[in-house]
Amino acid sequence: MLARSFAFLLLIAAALADSSGAHSSAFYFVLAAGPVIVVSGLMTFGDLAEAHGLEREIVLGAQGILTLLALALVVVVVGSGSGPLLDASVPVLGASALGACLGIFVVQAVLGLVGRVLAAARHPVGLYARAGEEFATAEHIGL
Repeated sequence: MLARSFAFLLLIAAALADSSGAHSSAFYFVLAAGPVIVVSGLMTFGDLAEAHGLEREIVLGAQGILTLLALALVVVVVGSGSGPLLDASVPVLGASALGACLGIFVVQAVLGLVGRVLAAARHPVGLYARAGEEFATAEHIGL
């Protein structure tokens, strides 16, 4: 989660740097986002290997596939640019790929929230009515 957030921030910084005219800085921000996305993907697939429950496996699998797609789009952005030496702006293909990559990170965040909600809905909330009494679920005490 932290690596994904850091990659998102690097890509936002790249978009802001490119729009303000610092094209070589934008190139380096996108270039730095590549390894961070790789680490994020490896962490996601590691979590997938340890996942319990079908909902969590589906969410982590989708996030892993989206991370691979984001990495491919970052490669397209870096490859479509002219590099830091010419200090030219990112072409239309690179800007579109950068926007799609940012959209993928938003979809991953929504998937993470959906996974947490599904996991919380599957486990009943346990409550103690009074100290010393038996454990009761919310349905037993009328909530």
